[in-house]
Amino acid sequence: IIFLMTMIPLLLVLLSALYPRVVYCFVHPASTNIVTGKNLQSTQNIVSTRATSPSAIATSSSTKEASDELLRLLIQKADKPQEGDVLNKQINPLVQTLISSKSSFDPSKCIDGPLFASIYFNGNTPLWEKIGSGAVRNVKGQKYDLNDNTFINYAEIWGDSFCLKAIGELSEVGPVQSVVEDDTNPFNTFASLFASKQSTSLLPTPYDYEARVTGASISLWNKFTLNLSIEGTGTVRVLYADENLRIFLSPTDTNVTKGAGDWESEGLIVVQVRVGLVYDDWVDKL
Repeated sequence: IIFLMTMIPLLLVLLSALYPRVVYCFVHPASTNIVTGKNLQSTQNIVSTRATSPSAIATSSSTKEASDELLRLLIQKADKPQEGDVLNKQINPLVQTLISSKSSFDPSKCIDGPLFASIYFNGNTPLWEKIGSGAVRNVKGQKYDLNDNTFINYAEIWGDSFCLKAIGELSEVGPVQSVVEDDTNPFNTFASLFASKQSTSLLPTPYDYEARVTGASISLWNKFTLNLSIEGTGTVRVLYADENLRIFLSPTDTNVTKGAGDWESEGLIVVQVRVGLVYDDWVDKL
């Protein structure tokens, strides 16, 4: 009875107030805890720089140390959410360190694969984050399949008994370049050729993908499904990625083509962790 009394209001809120705005949360799902606008601004300044050629590999010693420490703190944060405010003060500098490293990544190992759970974000709290019940654990995140160029975005409202799911198509846009490269400089051409021969599997950061949501659904008790008519596009900017965690940026608002309204603020940064490292009892039903 308590479950029904809690779930029904959540469902009504979702359908009546949130349904027009669902698309953007599924393009860039995130999770708990806001940090200060000052920290957000400093992080945005870091990610505005250009990507020219594949940079230092993500396994360099200093980057690896920062990644390992960030992973430890994120797992602790997921396990003890009540310590979130304290942990955020340690997490944010590590996030900025990894972003500024401009480490290249292997998409087949760092993007493709299982669900990555969203544990931390930097920016305004997404509206969809507020509708989840605090009485149960709610997993949120993304799963990419680069073979089919598709993705699934997943957000629990009352555990896996009441959840949202969106599907869509993913396409590569390419590295972010904020400055036009001087093609007359022969050194640039030589450096570019040398970098491309070093590894064809590594991509530079920042690196953009376009995510196009083609549909969504609400699942209840894993038995009943309500399909939602939702479509829209958005940019997934990879700021850092390794096999355990990744950092994404939403650089612009989503272009909503079916449904209406903005769901997340421009500039939201999300940190995701491979779900099995955070929740060892996770069963992939996606």
